[in-house]
Amino acid sequence: MQPLSDRQQQIYELLQTRQRISTVEIQDHFEISSATASRDIHALVLAGAAIKASRGVKLAPPVDSALPEKKCPYCGGMLKERTVFIIQMEDGRQQSVCCCHCGLMALEQTGVRTALACDFLYGRMINASQALYLLGSSVNLCCGPTVLAFANEEEAQHFQLGFGGSVYPMEAAIQELKKLMKL
Repeated sequence: MQPLSDRQQQIYELLQTRQRISTVEIQDHFEISSATASRDIHALVLAGAAIKASRGVKLAPPVDSALPEKKCPYCGGMLKERTVFIIQMEDGRQQSVCCCHCGLMALEQTGVRTALACDFLYGRMINASQALYLLGSSVNLCCGPTVLAFANEEEAQHFQLGFGGSVYPMEAAIQELKKLMKL
């Protein structure tokens, strides 16, 4: 993940004293647009410093420092920045898994609010429910069958031409993955 900008660091410092801050308060305090405030909030969430809250953001709970290596709770594989899948729970907790394969399987648990998948081509975090997923390509990352996320259909289909597999929206990808796992 990218380091925080000076403004994002200042927002984080405000969060440490106030625990919660609204998007409007961020806009007013830093004299920035709502889009810029949203991007700053997104950066803080990705960095694990904050959790999205209604109309703003709140301070993330401290991470257990007893676990120096971050491992996937589903397969035990190492979490990698390029393939991580982040799940935001309704109770405010965040769960990170190693890849889209584990991420799509983890979405079946109760209490999931939203999720972010890492776009395979560009490495940026995208809304998991809006992503397209390539299953069964010749690319092998960690868990099988490999599932890759793409921000748009054109990029997914272009990648599919070179590496095979099938492209699905999230719900269909979950169902197909379940079928493949039963074989």
